[in-house]
Amino acid sequence: MFLALLPSFSLPAALPLIAAEWGMGPAQSGIVMAAFQAGYIVAALVALPLTDRFDTRYVIAGGSSLTAAGHLLFPILSTDPVTGIILRAVAGAGLGCIYMPGIRLVSEVTVTMRGRAVGGYVFSYLMGTAASFALTGMLLGFFEWRTAYLFVALAGTLAFPLALFVICHPVFKRGVSANPFVTLSPSRKRFHRESVRLHLPVMLLIGAYMVHMWELYGLRSWMSPFLADALGQTGMAAVSLAATLTAFSVVLSGVSALVAGWLSDRMGRVATASVIMAVSAACSLTFGWLFNAPLWSLLLVGLVLSLTVASDSPVFSAGITEMSDPRILGRVMAWQTFLGYGAATVSPAVMGYIMERSADEALGWGLAFSSLGLVALTGPLFLMRLRRLPESRRLCGGRG
Repeated sequence: MFLALLPSFSLPAALPLIAAEWGMGPAQSGIVMAAFQAGYIVAALVALPLTDRFDTRYVIAGGSSLTAAGHLLFPILSTDPVTGIILRAVAGAGLGCIYMPGIRLVSEVTVTMRGRAVGGYVFSYLMGTAASFALTGMLLGFFEWRTAYLFVALAGTLAFPLALFVICHPVFKRGVSANPFVTLSPSRKRFHRESVRLHLPVMLLIGAYMVHMWELYGLRSWMSPFLADALGQTGMAAVSLAATLTAFSVVLSGVSALVAGWLSDRMGRVATASVIMAVSAACSLTFGWLFNAPLWSLLLVGLVLSLTVASDSPVFSAGITEMSDPRILGRVMAWQTFLGYGAATVSPAVMGYIMERSADEALGWGLAFSSLGLVALTGPLFLMRLRRLPESRRLCGGRG
């Protein structure tokens, strides 16, 4: 997961340089960035249902080769927004065959400490994101953006041989997800009745996950350009510094994801995610308005936002695997991916549109980040509704 993610955020890290070369405004830049999520969604909608019928490991191996190809070709062949959109969509499609199928694989081989196990997997995802920003930012200090992107993409190709190792290793041999709160029905009629009964709580969890993804990917896509502007510097040095700071923020979110997964195994999924989402929403509502504020206040709010915005990822992913019938888990995760990454696809484009329509730069940043916070505030509402349902006891061994 870490290696596959290495080139994924090289585009946001180098966005000011690419936008200047291709003559893109904020709205068009947001669309190019959103293409990655769009490709992810399309591929995941195909790949995840396949994991109900075929070995998940082979899906992951295929995705590793596809995302490597998309990233390698981007700095070589992309010359304008259209070619950029196509190649980023291919790279995103490959990741769509890796990330959520990987969560399923981890869930199938871990039961008693699922929150911590999924938290560790999400940690590798976030460390890959951080390394993508950091490595790209470092290389931009020495090379033009195409060379920097290509070097990072070459490092990412190492994910494919590791995927082959996973295929061969007996630890990852597919087993049945053992959730004592979701029993397997002997009859098709009873199976459908249980699926209908689980529909509302699962959709409430997915609704909260959508909100989480809207905020997370809006922040991930625009944080580096925002910091480059807010620091008041110009040129390659500003882009490199902003990418490095963004990488540091992702490292913090990776550590907090590990802690959140551990806490949710003890305090319950709903309580843990509700607190995290409320804090991150408050920070998003504030962050953009600090564009011209003292640097210490910008960094302080950014620190808290970094610690919270991604830390509920393992909580939602573990919760959905617990709430769903194992026989249709792939299809449930396909819906989770479609709706969650659908929100992630729209969010960066909406932020770009808001900034382009704003009267000045500071106002645009404030309104754009506030849009993330307003959406994020609805997340705890989904979870409060879920908490009142008896099915919430299926989560975390009865803790909810």
